[in-house]
Amino acid sequence: MPASLQRPLLVLALVTCTALAAEEDAPDPGALAALVKMGEHLRGLQQYAVDAESDSDQLLENGQALVVHARTQLLMSAPDKLRVQVTSTDYQRSLFYDGQQFTLYDSRQGYFGREVAPTSQEELLALLGERYGIQLPLADLIHWGPDTAQRVGIGSALHVGTEQVGDQSCEHYAYRQPGLDWQLWLRQGDEPLPCKRVLTRLDQPERPRHSVTYQWDTLPMVGPTDFVFTPPEGAKAVPLLELQSGVGGERKP
Repeated sequence: MPASLQRPLLVLALVTCTALAAEEDAPDPGALAALVKMGEHLRGLQQYAVDAESDSDQLLENGQALVVHARTQLLMSAPDKLRVQVTSTDYQRSLFYDGQQFTLYDSRQGYFGREVAPTSQEELLALLGERYGIQLPLADLIHWGPDTAQRVGIGSALHVGTEQVGDQSCEHYAYRQPGLDWQLWLRQGDEPLPCKRVLTRLDQPERPRHSVTYQWDTLPMVGPTDFVFTPPEGAKAVPLLELQSGVGGERKP
């Protein structure tokens, strides 16, 4: 490349890096407002179905890196119906919540646990997290409110630009909080639904990543038995394992 062209390109690269660094100095109010608008929209939906495909970095004991793929299917009907199924190579686990009781089912092992449930999805999500260490997909985004950014310690927030995710036109945002960098692509327009999300852990030297893409149906066909668990033949009931006092953790349903 001629020297006369190299210098302008170098200057352009330095200007771009400087601009990004400046944006990280103070969170962009627009990027923070986008999260609040998203949370309000998600909480206002009366029904929806989500089909999500995710890839997660994992390390073997010898240090070899793997990418583990999973599919999550979620069906929700407000205020007290929820069904989640997570399928990966090694497991298939489900949650059924019909407003009166909730059931966790491991179809590969043939075990299920059932307990009396709270009367709302919000109370159920809190119970699952506090008592069983279970974090349901999208739970943190659904409950994002005006004070969430300060509570979780968002130190950087910026609008990256407009991008295409599959057949969806999305706004791309990037955020940083203690121990975590994450990016979020939100659908343009009046329905700011998550299109894609990428999380990078900063508290581990390998910086493992978790990425997920979402397909939404906000007018799903919902039947009266969609949220009721009927044990298949041979399934065995077992008690649910609660977190020990003072021991933190996070499990998938």
